Amino acid sequence: MRAQLALVGVALTATLSGCAAATPTTATPPPTATASPSPARVITIAVPKATSAAPALTNTGTSWLPILTSLSAYGQWLLANPNPALVGTVATPGCAVANLLSEQINGLLDSHAYVKTSPAAITSVLGPSPATGTQVVLDVVAARPAEPVISRSGARTISTFDAFPQSSLQVTLDLGADRRWRFCAVESAADDGATDDPSVPLI
Repeated sequence: MRAQLALVGVALTATLSGCAAATPTTATPPPTATASPSPARVITIAVPKATSAAPALTNTGTSWLPILTSLSAYGQWLLANPNPALVGTVATPGCAVANLLSEQINGLLDSHAYVKTSPAAITSVLGPSPATGTQVVLDVVAARPAEPVISRSGARTISTFDAFPQSSLQVTLDLGADRRWRFCAVESAADDGATDDPSVPLI
């Protein structure tokens, strides 16, 4: 904290006979010390080596079922091999799916854990063909089994990602500059929310 210094002029007048008036004096402030702010402490969490190769992506064109299956499989691989730097491979940064996947991956890294994944069961996908613009909304029916979260150190179950029951969904995909589709949002078909609302945890 910085000290507040006041310059005080003190005039002393002699009250005893024969004493002269004292000369007013001015206090000289000490030099102000300048403290350099401490650098922010950066904590780096090591990303574990992947236990398997990433699945090949099929996310171009308008064959929506293979595209959605491929994107989902890559997202599942990321939960089994947490690496936040790869989220943008399958989800548009800033969109709901990217936010959810990043939170899940960072939580897994903090807990030194991974997910023993099960593929989503996608039974129906309807979408425009040909696609126009850089965003499409697909009508999807899908489900996902429960998935245990496993400790890397002790190979024990520490929690579980709850099963996602078969549901009608609206899945929004974005077309990137590389002409590849990526997740933006996964919402209940009854939800009219924006694409930055919390995503349905289908992956």
